Amino acid sequence: MKVRINSKGVASMLAVVLCTALLGACSKPDEGKEAATEKPTAVASVLPSLDSSKASESPSPSSTPSATPSPARTIPAKPVENGPLTIQYVGNSCFYLTFPDGTTLITDPYPHKYDSPFGPAPEMDVDAISISHYHPDHMPDADQFKGNPMQLLPGQMKQPVQVGGVEVTGYNSKHVAHAGDNEIFVFRYGDLKIAHMGETDKIETPEAIAAVKDADVVLAYAGGYGSDTVKNAVRFKALYDLGVKVLIPQHFSNDPKNIFYDGPTIDQVLADVPKGVNIVKTDKFVVTKETEKQFIQLDPIKR
Repeated sequence: MKVRINSKGVASMLAVVLCTALLGACSKPDEGKEAATEKPTAVASVLPSLDSSKASESPSPSSTPSATPSPARTIPAKPVENGPLTIQYVGNSCFYLTFPDGTTLITDPYPHKYDSPFGPAPEMDVDAISISHYHPDHMPDADQFKGNPMQLLPGQMKQPVQVGGVEVTGYNSKHVAHAGDNEIFVFRYGDLKIAHMGETDKIETPEAIAAVKDADVVLAYAGGYGSDTVKNAVRFKALYDLGVKVLIPQHFSNDPKNIFYDGPTIDQVLADVPKGVNIVKTDKFVVTKETEKQFIQLDPIKR
């Protein structure tokens, strides 16, 4: 069929075609990939796969969405409340951090499908969520967190991001089981520095080594998944050798009757703490510059 268009309508028709093409390109991601919005807003809008009820139980590199680095919004600093910097453990690799100005942040929140091995999934009101990698036990359900917490996502941490009074930087590394990439997060508040390793024991670059070196606290991977070559005793010693003051383990089996991914129990983790390092058990750890070298066993938050 031939369509005749008079010369006066050509410009209008070309404009319509061009707009349609652009809209189609923006709304349709590449085959086999998930789209990332330019500016993160709600968790589900950036990564539909964060609804981990639809994700595979077994993490795999192929489940990793493509993440295009984009500028993250900034949360303004809050009036300083002069409170302590505290760390509480939720389960798996998930920690709840409260900074002196009242800024709150949660790391690697898991969904409710993992309540059995780790305890109730987190649903706190927070200013920001950090996710080290796109595996289902490190991502929340799409509607798990209310409001509009900032998202700190792997592959999108090319520049430091300000969350209240906290400067957050990310460093690429490799997943401990060779299952894709992993982001090491470093949180700085004044002269205090906390590093979250995610699911890796590999600090890949000189920049990452410098960032983790002399940290006040490292939230250290202590799992058994993928640990065929590196054991906890070696991991812990390597971090202490970097001048780290405090190690707090994560990604182990919280329930000895429900072993997760062959992960050790806390008793097995503690057996690998280097000799001479004091072990302290508590339900909330307060970070200060006066903190001495030690290993912290954090009991999970009771909810």
